[in-house]
Amino acid sequence: METLSIQWQPAQAAFVALLNALAEIADPVYIVGGVVRDLLLQRTDKLNDLDVIVSRDANVAARRAADRLGWAYYPLDADRDVARLVFTASSTPLVCDVAGMRGGDLETDLQARDFTVNAMALRWRHNCATELLDPVGGHSDLEARVLRRVTPWSLAEDPVRLLRGVRLAIQLGFDIEEATLVQMLRLGDALRLVSAERVRDELWKMLALSEPDKALEMLREFRFLHTVLPEVAQMEDVAQSAPHDADVYHHTLRAIRHAAALYGWIVGERGIDHTPAGAELAAALTPYLGRLRQVLLEIVAAERRLVDWLVWFALWHDAGKPATRSIEQAPDGSPRYRFLGHEEVGARLARQRMEALKFSRHEIALLQAVIRMHMRPHHLHTAFRNGPLSRRACYRFFRDASQNVYGNAAHAEVGIATVLLALADYQAIFAESPPPEWSTYVRHAVELIQFGLGPGGLECVRKPLVDGRLLMHYFKLEPGRQVGELLEQLREAQAAGEITTPEEGLALAAELLAGSR
Repeated sequence: METLSIQWQPAQAAFVALLNALAEIADPVYIVGGVVRDLLLQRTDKLNDLDVIVSRDANVAARRAADRLGWAYYPLDADRDVARLVFTASSTPLVCDVAGMRGGDLETDLQARDFTVNAMALRWRHNCATELLDPVGGHSDLEARVLRRVTPWSLAEDPVRLLRGVRLAIQLGFDIEEATLVQMLRLGDALRLVSAERVRDELWKMLALSEPDKALEMLREFRFLHTVLPEVAQMEDVAQSAPHDADVYHHTLRAIRHAAALYGWIVGERGIDHTPAGAELAAALTPYLGRLRQVLLEIVAAERRLVDWLVWFALWHDAGKPATRSIEQAPDGSPRYRFLGHEEVGARLARQRMEALKFSRHEIALLQAVIRMHMRPHHLHTAFRNGPLSRRACYRFFRDASQNVYGNAAHAEVGIATVLLALADYQAIFAESPPPEWSTYVRHAVELIQFGLGPGGLECVRKPLVDGRLLMHYFKLEPGRQVGELLEQLREAQAAGEITTPEEGLALAAELLAGSR
């Protein structure tokens, strides 16, 4: 038996009260699973969920504790006696899953788990964890930084543990023990038996790591990628022309790495990177960080935020290239590779896979919109290489980005996400630092962000100078396509700064109507 002193963060104080209440109601109480591993590693800064085992009647105990302390109670699985408690009064929502003991005793429960470092338990008594229970040697594996299966049948019993093993190896920086590794490689085809939702959830956690590119590469090396994300596996060895120096797959890995760096900077976990290009980008974006967070920290669906999708946008942005590659001969006789229409094909492939993984319709529409638009910032940069972007071009960018998701241009989030993807994509073209043109590219990206989030930009579309009722009344028009087209032309003119009053709007509408007759 060993003792452990837990350094709880202030935001986690409600956990202590909950554990105390559960211990009073259904002692003995044990903290189990990956959270014990993280507590032993002193990785408590992001701890917002607990798995707890109680001796008896988990749903009854959880309900009583929730009523006493103001947590929300949800019976997850009455047959297996599992309940979920949620506390939303803290700065970060806290979740605690409470379960009855499997197999009748704690040791049997722990031996039914996946990896030894996840098969430890802490006995909770008032205000402290007093005993570490470790029947399978998880603590020694933790100290040796080794990931080991609990039993020879642990992985075969539940193949989703293969994906979890990859995630934990990358997340913790652990080596996979040889027998465990051999079995993981042998069981890869069993991933086809795992439900789509469980595959989705493991992939989501995996790509939320600080180094998702390494996780993806391990999936490829283990040949899991061909099963869970075959469209991504097909990117390998698809050559590209200069200035690219990598095939589509390895370019995608770089884009994912840069997208993860942007994610870390936006949520405040770390800097963009330590290169001059990263420092330049951070300096350019910092004035907009507060407004970027307002947009990107919004929930898209199922607690998944827009910022969490940045890596997924990078993952899928070139998925259409393998199917659209054509080869031409350059003037010097070398092959020139083209990928005409890869944005549309990639959007279709992404939709098919994400539907199979049971993501929501809104999430899929958002992903498709960003994929379709990801080349537009590059094209704008080329078209306006010698000067600033026009306000009209900025407006059209945000309008086209959002219309397939929201049906109008009054939403900035799709365009903002596309700009951030474009920044990661552009950096990923180059193995080392991007060329001097990077400064101009960053400036154009900032101009788009300023238009989308700053005063006098996209916000003007939300307050049109002339609305449909005024148009129909003033010009005696009937509802229909003509009115819609007029309104769009007026919105564009307003966004471009060509009209600033309702009177100017009506005058322009009169000119447009006269020209159409």
